[in-house]
Amino acid sequence: MYNKVMYHIYLQATNSNQNRTILCVNTALRIEEIHSLFAIVIGSTLVLSNQDMSSSSGQQNDIKTLSTACNKFTILLYKSLSTNIDSNIVISPLSLHIILSLLSNGAGGLTLNELKSALHHDDTASLNDEFKFLALLLNNMENIDVRIANKIYVQDGFDLMAEFLAICTNIFQSSISRLNFKDNELAAKTMNSWVQKATNNKISDIISSDDIDQDTRIMLINAIYFKSKWLHPFDQVYTVKRKFHVSKTETNLVPTMYKSSKYAYGDIPTWHTSFIEIPYLNQDIVMIILLPDREIELQVLENNFNWEVLADAPRSTDEVALYLPKFKFEITIDLKDALRKIGLNTMFEDNADFTRLSNIPLKVSHALQKIFIEINEEGSEAAAATVVGMRLKRMAILPMEFVVDRPFLFAIEHKPSRVPLFLGSVRNIEFVHEKDEL
Repeated sequence: MYNKVMYHIYLQATNSNQNRTILCVNTALRIEEIHSLFAIVIGSTLVLSNQDMSSSSGQQNDIKTLSTACNKFTILLYKSLSTNIDSNIVISPLSLHIILSLLSNGAGGLTLNELKSALHHDDTASLNDEFKFLALLLNNMENIDVRIANKIYVQDGFDLMAEFLAICTNIFQSSISRLNFKDNELAAKTMNSWVQKATNNKISDIISSDDIDQDTRIMLINAIYFKSKWLHPFDQVYTVKRKFHVSKTETNLVPTMYKSSKYAYGDIPTWHTSFIEIPYLNQDIVMIILLPDREIELQVLENNFNWEVLADAPRSTDEVALYLPKFKFEITIDLKDALRKIGLNTMFEDNADFTRLSNIPLKVSHALQKIFIEINEEGSEAAAATVVGMRLKRMAILPMEFVVDRPFLFAIEHKPSRVPLFLGSVRNIEFVHEKDEL
C-alpha cells in the first residue's frame, strides 16, 4: 500500500492582446490508508479581486513569522531541487507551504515534528492564524485577480477528526466532499472539474485515474489562480531575436522584448549578481530577475541564494532599458525526493502518524509539480518569468541596460508580506538555434 501526494502547477498563457499575467498553481496531496480504503474531500475557494488595498502595519506584523518561515522553507526546497540540474525549474512554495501546513493539523508524533521543522514554525495554531492574515492581505489588492482554493476529497465512509475538520473549514476556508475512489475514472473527473472551476478554466486534467487506486483515502488539493497586467507593458514592435547563451558552447536566437522605463534594481556583490524588479499593475506584486555576472554559473547563485538577503538588498530606481526574452515551457517535477531531503520522511512511511486527522492509519506517497509558463509583452504566466540580462551599466546619455541573455533566476513576490509566490530558474529557451554562416 502506498500513499500518493501530487503537487501540480499549471501556468496558463494569455493572449498577446490581453495585457496581463495569469498564474495558476495546483497542489494535490493524495493520502492512502495503510490497511484499507477511505476518501476525504475538503474544498474551499477564496476569490480575491479588484478591492482597495488597505494592508495595515499590524497585519504585516502578524504575518512576519509566517513570512520568515515561508522564506526559509522556499530556499531549502528550491536548493534540494536545483542541485546538479541542467533544466528549467519552477515551484510555488506558498502553495506547497499551505497544503503541508493544513496537513500538519492532522499529524502527531515524529510526523508532526518533521513538518514543524520543515515548515520552520513551531506553533501550528499561530501558523493557522497567520495564513488567515495573509489571505486578507491578498484579498485587499486592487487591479489583480487572485484565487486561493483548498479542497479535500474523502473516501465514502471514511471519517475525519472533528477538530481537523473545523480547522479546514474555519482557517483554510475548505469544504469537504466525499467520493468513491474505487471508481477512479469518475473520481478523477470530479476532482479535475473542481480544479478547472477554481482556476477559471485555466487548469484541467491534473489528476489521472492512474493516480487513484483502491487504497486512496484522501486527496488534498490547493489551487492558486493569479491574473494581472504589467505596470509597463512591452511594445511588440520592439520585440526582435537576440542571442541567449545557454552555455559557453550553445547559443539560441530568442524573441526578446524591450522596454525602457523606471525600474528598481540593485546588485548583490557577494553573489556576483544583479537584479531588477518588474512591477505588475498592482505594484505590491513584482517579478524579480536575478542575473549572475557573465563569468558566474547559475548554480553558484543558486547555492548562495537567500531570500532575506535579497529582500534586504538596497535598491535604486532609475530609467532602465530592459531586454527580456519571451519564452514558454512546461515541466513536471517529482517533489517526493526533495521533501525527503528537507526532512519530511515519516509522512511517507508506514509509521506515519496522522491520528489527529483520522483513526485509520494513513500515510502520504507522492508529490508532483506540473507547470506551464509563458512570458510575453502583455504579462507573464505562472509566476514565471521575467528575464533580465547582463549586468547593469551606465551609458553616456542612454539609460542603463539590463539584458537577459543567459541563464537566470526569477521570483514573483508579494512585497508587503515578502512572501514568494513563485520561484524558478531558466537555463534554456528553445526557439531558433543559431547556426554558423556558410
